[in-house]
Amino acid sequence: MTIKSFYSKQSNSNSVIESMIIGRQDQRGFIRMDVQSKLTFKVQGADEIFEGTSADLSATGLRFFSKQQVNLGDVLDISLKPGVDITPALDAALTVIRVDATDDGNYDIAGVMQQTENA
Repeated sequence: MTIKSFYSKQSNSNSVIESMIIGRQDQRGFIRMDVQSKLTFKVQGADEIFEGTSADLSATGLRFFSKQQVNLGDVLDISLKPGVDITPALDAALTVIRVDATDDGNYDIAGVMQQTENA
């Protein structure tokens, strides 16, 4: 699956999405969308599968919450399952760039998605 975006600051796009954020300072290269869906993940090279809930998604990254702690630099195989059966899961490799413990005992995990191809 190739992940694409309609907006990138690097391309100075004049898209509809860009016109929607005029006046808003956002240092990110891609827009983030609030996406709250169940997901599963495993550390590449390991067999155990863990669960989480996504918080937001962009063309290049994902942030999610899980009870399972991971380490900076881990590469995770993730499968984000939308709430509707007609939409396929997003399967991607995610390199962990941030892990923060939350007050409720979970972990707030953010990572950069690697480009993958579906078989």
